[in-house]
Amino acid sequence: MDRKFLEFWGNALLNAAKGQEQVENLNRLARDGFKTFEQQMSLFQKLYNLDKKPDPSIPYAEMWAKAASDFTKSYQEFLGFMGVVPREDYEALSKEHEALKNKFAAAEEKLRHSRAKSGGKEIDPSEVVKGFEGLMKEQAKQFQALMASYGKLYEEKKPGKKSTEPHPPEEPSKKRG
Repeated sequence: MDRKFLEFWGNALLNAAKGQEQVENLNRLARDGFKTFEQQMSLFQKLYNLDKKPDPSIPYAEMWAKAASDFTKSYQEFLGFMGVVPREDYEALSKEHEALKNKFAAAEEKLRHSRAKSGGKEIDPSEVVKGFEGLMKEQAKQFQALMASYGKLYEEKKPGKKSTEPHPPEEPSKKRG
């Protein structure tokens, strides 16, 4: 017999055996899956004191609701420690992000449109800074001049000090007749 033929059939039978094993594993998982679920439920009830006889003053449904609420809150905190975000929060933030992107794009478009309408050109920020610097220098000069004039005025009005500047003589008022 051909060696390749035998190798082909050997591999085919090995693959069939592996497939059979996978099918058996799936069957076992389906059969035992409910058992695992029941075990988890039993553990939950035990840890949250739901396996004991309920207190007549508290309805059993309220006990379950509180336990489920506590579990959910703790589960979300645990996921938060690992940096996991609940899908609802992610989707809400994603929608908000998209809305803000659209709003920003619309504002940019409106700005471009208004610039195009006005024929305005973009102003270079360095030019704006130079303009402010010039304005501040001019205001500083004006302020210094103002303070110097106040200083002179104060010196002239000091008691006991005579003015060094000659004052023009007062002209008598002329009466018209």
